[in-house]
Amino acid sequence: MSAGQTEEPGGPGDAGQPVEGRHRRPRQPAGRRRWLVAAGVVAAFTGMVAPPAEPQPLHVVGEVSDDLPGSATAQWAIPSLSEGAPPGAITLANAPTQSTGPQPTAPPDITGLAANGIPNVALNAYRVAAARMASAKPSCGIDWSLLAGIGRVESNHGRYGGAVLSPDGTASPRILGPALNGVGFAFIGDSDDGRWDGDTSYDRAMGPMQFIPTTWRSYAIDADGNGTTDPFNINDAALAAANYLCVAGGDLRTDAGQRRAVLAYNHSDEYVAEVLALAHAYAAGIPVADLPLMGNTSGPVPPPSGFFRAPAAPGPAIGARDTTSSPPEQTTGQSPQSAGGGTPSDQGPASPGVSPAQPAGTNSGTGSGPAPQQGPTPANSGQSPPATSAGQPALVPLPVPLPPAPSNPLPPPPPPADPLPPAPPPLVPGVTCTLLDLFGSPLQKALPVCP
Repeated sequence: MSAGQTEEPGGPGDAGQPVEGRHRRPRQPAGRRRWLVAAGVVAAFTGMVAPPAEPQPLHVVGEVSDDLPGSATAQWAIPSLSEGAPPGAITLANAPTQSTGPQPTAPPDITGLAANGIPNVALNAYRVAAARMASAKPSCGIDWSLLAGIGRVESNHGRYGGAVLSPDGTASPRILGPALNGVGFAFIGDSDDGRWDGDTSYDRAMGPMQFIPTTWRSYAIDADGNGTTDPFNINDAALAAANYLCVAGGDLRTDAGQRRAVLAYNHSDEYVAEVLALAHAYAAGIPVADLPLMGNTSGPVPPPSGFFRAPAAPGPAIGARDTTSSPPEQTTGQSPQSAGGGTPSDQGPASPGVSPAQPAGTNSGTGSGPAPQQGPTPANSGQSPPATSAGQPALVPLPVPLPPAPSNPLPPPPPPADPLPPAPPPLVPGVTCTLLDLFGSPLQKALPVCP
């Protein structure tokens, strides 16, 4: 190789070929070449994994698998939901904490809560959801009464604050919990831009089963087949809650499974004790075996996604002390006392249609034992009819007949009197009567004398 010629790897010529000195490019330092190569690799990788145009505010944690329920390593809470909490605010923990034993719940209080009855629309939704889960996940074994216990403490079965469940199951007006601002309960900032809960600062629990937006996004399902997933509809919300409880608790035919599931729903021992006691009261006090079901009771249930291990309703149980009642003809298991209002503690001893609550921690059972007598109530249009103590649908009472006629009627009015005879025609002298002459004799003998 002659002078003035330089071999430059990677130049325009073939590898190892000489390049004239006046045409050669300046040699790049080795460190700079390596930096350029590394930058190119990073840029290519970034283009492949670039985030979407609209970044998601939530971060998915964990995989979704049917093998996860009941896992000892499962993390039930996701602290990132409380990101951005101000100093001193309550935040979500890594996992629910449980004390050594459940908090006792007074049987009279549970009896009073259960004596408020269940709207027929809600009762049907609970039972359809349990039947659907029995078809989709037979190993779960969820009973409708557990859903009823949660529905009672969360929203008084969709009646919180005077709300009413329409025949299609939608609560109106919409039921919303307080803003989760970290005061009194965990801080959860807005995650849905107010799409569902109408609050762009904080999240709020929504609907009859009080799902927060992040958990609803994970379990939302169209249970009634109307093409929408609505947290304010008792049918959609009950099936989503049933799926949540099965994922969280595993086998809900066991006491441990029920406790695990309810504790995941709301991280409170007192909440668990109250829900399970209510479930026992409903199972024992409301026979449902002979009541018809209206809805889809079979078919698969899609697995949850996203924050599927987050608590469903971490806020306060706003329905626990709500005493709003429904008309008796639209309610099953309602006592006469609760139909008239008052607080749960005013209900006194066990009410018709509801048996006293069993101690929390016992299995819910099937409710097949005898129940106190309750009066028949008319059936609600389009929903499950109420039940008598024997479990048979109650008869709709016939209209009240008119009262019979009195035994001593008044005498009939007297007949009208005969009409007076017509007045005689006037007398005309010389025509119909005669005048007298000077001697007092009639001038015309054939006529009567004029007066």
